[in-house]
Amino acid sequence: MPTLVYFEDLEVGSVHVGSNCTCDEAEMLDFALKNDPWPFHLDLVAAAQSPFGERIASGGFIVTLWYRSLIEVYNTNHRRWVFLGGFDWKLKFVRPLRAGDSVQARLVVKDKRVSNKPGRGIVTLSTELRSQESEVVCTVEVIVMVSTRGEP
Repeated sequence: MPTLVYFEDLEVGSVHVGSNCTCDEAEMLDFALKNDPWPFHLDLVAAAQSPFGERIASGGFIVTLWYRSLIEVYNTNHRRWVFLGGFDWKLKFVRPLRAGDSVQARLVVKDKRVSNKPGRGIVTLSTELRSQESEVVCTVEVIVMVSTRGEP
């Protein structure tokens, strides 16, 4: 049974670092083909003529890697946040991600407050997905709902 992390356990200012994930070319291309088939994601010639100069990962695939990196933070067999949902996303793509790049998410608990609805807390999380060169690939600020422990 995993250790459960409730609203009360999350400290403002605490930093949580995700696992390293590599942008696998085959997976990147498969995602783009199925979900975001712009030529600069798929075609070498079109990508070479784009402002990026080569194929880059789809924004949706970057978000997938962001999630994948954060699994170690909030949802494993050993530790699980009592997560009730996420809303109010602010997402910014800062630089392109290319096949072979490695990324890692860094999450900061920015703010938290008890909800006016019983059993819920509202938490603002600020994250950066950084490349192997420590360059920010994207930033995500999201407000999530986390269960409180409730009445003893």
